[in-house]
Amino acid sequence: MLLVLVFGISISHAGITTTKHNLSTSGPGPIKATTEQRVCIFCHTPHRAIADIAGISVPLWNHTLSSASYQLFSSATLLSPTSPSIQPDGSSRLCLSCHDGTVALGSVVNTGNTFSSLTLIGTAASGVMPEGVNNVGTDLSGDHPISIELNSTLMDDKAQQCDNGLVSFKVCRPPAGSPVLLEKTNNRYGAGAATGMGVQCGSCHDPHEDPVPGSTVFLRVGDRINHDQLCNACHIADCAAACP
Repeated sequence: MLLVLVFGISISHAGITTTKHNLSTSGPGPIKATTEQRVCIFCHTPHRAIADIAGISVPLWNHTLSSASYQLFSSATLLSPTSPSIQPDGSSRLCLSCHDGTVALGSVVNTGNTFSSLTLIGTAASGVMPEGVNNVGTDLSGDHPISIELNSTLMDDKAQQCDNGLVSFKVCRPPAGSPVLLEKTNNRYGAGAATGMGVQCGSCHDPHEDPVPGSTVFLRVGDRINHDQLCNACHIADCAAACP
């Protein structure tokens, strides 16, 4: 098991080194550390890590979490609730700790040294993410909803909306073998059996791999220009078709 774990870490490390998520001095992007050569430390630490977020375990997380309150996606056909109690959780909180632009990119829990943060160049004032597409801010009303549970009740209700012509796509779970993933969330939908699994940032984005060099969107499938395959993993255009 130890060999598998070490091998898995090595693969992730190899994948991330050529992407803009490598914030060390060897990083290829405009944002990088002035002296820090370690690649993983900006997000992960083997010691004194953040153990979990509201009961959801996180991968030895090291980056300071954001305390922001987010404006969430809203729509007349949205079925999953978007009240303040349904704020992002799980892996989405991890992504937003850098990408909402409220926490310095070098602000980590454990540096392994006497200094308390990592110094980077290319950031905005106070060391946060510069303005642009990578800084999503705290207004998420124009982004795909995150931290929403996908269960049979939601799928049935969305299929009914599809049959009634209220929406053009019904919702299914990603098929077996799909690179699109469901991830843990504490948020629930409806009276159906809780799955505890749903849509998070990590469902569509793989932070360790950027399949299209220079795309900077880290999509699990497709790219910034063509992401139909990504959307179609969950959204089915034929209301009468069975979920895969």
